[in-house]
Amino acid sequence: MSIYKQFQQSLEQQLENLARFPEISRTNISLLLDKLRQNRFNLVMLGAFKRGKSTLINALLGEPLLPTAVIPLTSVVTIIGYGEKLRIDVLFHNGQRRQIAGSELAAYITERGNPQNKKGVLEVDIAYPSEYLKDGVRIIDTPGVGSIYSHNTEVAYNYLPQVDAAIFVVTVDPPLSAAEEEFLKDIRQYVHKLFFVLNKIDYVEEAERQEALDFTRQVLQANLATDNIPIFPLTAKLALERKQNNQPQLLQETLLPQFEDHLRTFLYQEKGRVLLISCVTGALKAITDSTLALKVERHASSMTLKELEEKIGRFNLELQGLEKEREMSLLLLDGRMKGVIEEVNTDLEIFKNETMTRLHREVQDAFQQKLQASGDLRQEMEKFLFGALRNLFTLWRSSEIEKITQNLAGVHQEFADRINSILERLTELTARIFDFSLRGFSAETALTEKSHFWFKFKEDPVGLEIIQLTITSLLPRALTKGMLLKKLLENVDELVDKHCGRLRYDFQNRLNDMAREFRQTWLAKIDYTTVSIRQALERALAQKKDNSQTVATRLGELDRRLEAILQAEAALLTLKEQISATLH
Repeated sequence: MSIYKQFQQSLEQQLENLARFPEISRTNISLLLDKLRQNRFNLVMLGAFKRGKSTLINALLGEPLLPTAVIPLTSVVTIIGYGEKLRIDVLFHNGQRRQIAGSELAAYITERGNPQNKKGVLEVDIAYPSEYLKDGVRIIDTPGVGSIYSHNTEVAYNYLPQVDAAIFVVTVDPPLSAAEEEFLKDIRQYVHKLFFVLNKIDYVEEAERQEALDFTRQVLQANLATDNIPIFPLTAKLALERKQNNQPQLLQETLLPQFEDHLRTFLYQEKGRVLLISCVTGALKAITDSTLALKVERHASSMTLKELEEKIGRFNLELQGLEKEREMSLLLLDGRMKGVIEEVNTDLEIFKNETMTRLHREVQDAFQQKLQASGDLRQEMEKFLFGALRNLFTLWRSSEIEKITQNLAGVHQEFADRINSILERLTELTARIFDFSLRGFSAETALTEKSHFWFKFKEDPVGLEIIQLTITSLLPRALTKGMLLKKLLENVDELVDKHCGRLRYDFQNRLNDMAREFRQTWLAKIDYTTVSIRQALERALAQKKDNSQTVATRLGELDRRLEAILQAEAALLTLKEQISATLH
């Protein structure tokens, strides 16, 4: 058994032991156990367009799994995880899922096959049997930044919060661009482990290769403010060819094996260390959160009645200041959420005007074309207008949801930081007033997975499904061709305005729901902590007013419970030190 597995099993046992303590939240421990057992880790390919990110993934896997070409390709995020056999699933923004063959992949993830992601693909999940992907590792291909397709750059930026480690791919020709430098500055706050690959070294001579390597290192040092930056030169395209042709000696010349050795070391050692330490830290925090009331009651019970009453008075006085800050945080949250709603309304108004103008033009063009063809003109125009409306609304809605998701992540993080600050000061003042040490709360995690807001909108737009019926009811069959065109153009404005109104109403309602969820989730943390402290103080005060025997009995019980929990805490701290010392 590997040393990592030993640590993993030891930590799992300690977490299961913690779940038996009634004071410690079983929900928190269950979440940590799930994280430990699933072992999920996102290794993401980042960089500018046409640097060879997809080709490098293919070279690592040893098979041309992802499509490559001369033009900018990837337009959606592609996630490759472990599976006993190849399986490709396409996930759409509307919540649907479709399994496809490898030959169909380009039709969904490339700019040529799916321009501007008109098919509404959320992401593509690929299961593949590779050693790299075992133990929860997922290799993720993102669209390149800086191409003429601005939506691809947006997708790459939107995925940053989900990055655990990243491979930043650059090339010898051309060297680092301004867009790459800007992207590098932006990703520093999200990515704690970066690998740098200098791809396509076969494009230049040895002297030029070294020049490109030196230039790249200088730029990275300037942007990352560090001198210790390993860069791995290689040629991914040749490496893939050598792997496919089973030419291990020639593969060495591509320099890919050197990078693979470094990557494997990280995935087998450092990646595991990061995951284990994260779970240990979460468990220690769960102990701190859950034993606060016990420590408060224990120390309060050992005081004289007069001293305890004085300290409770101080506690209540200082708590008033925190409650004022709590109310101010709520006002700021309301303001930020109103700002999000206003931005949606502005975007919707622009979309409405642009859509009316566009549909007027397209309806007239389609009408003239269909005049020349045989068939039911009225029926054909209804079909055209219904399809055009649905496509425009669906695409805009998907784009707007992604934008709102990012805005909400910022609002959530800001509000979470404020609430965490209040929680930290609440625990600090409690420990200070009642004279005991207490590890401070660590900041809660921001929205690192797809925002809950997106899932609230994955169903079809409200009311859009009745467009066809509405059109039909407004277009009598007796209309002449001239009157039909006039009526169609009149209906365009009415239909667009009506469905924009429905979208506005739907967005506002759900954004207001999200604001309530934010308030309830975070305020519950403060309320729970405050109430538990007050209840502990009330118990201690009641015992003091009762008799000394009651106090002594209760103190003995508190000591036993705290001792057991502190032993579990000490075991976790020892395990954390062992992990840090062994896995590095």
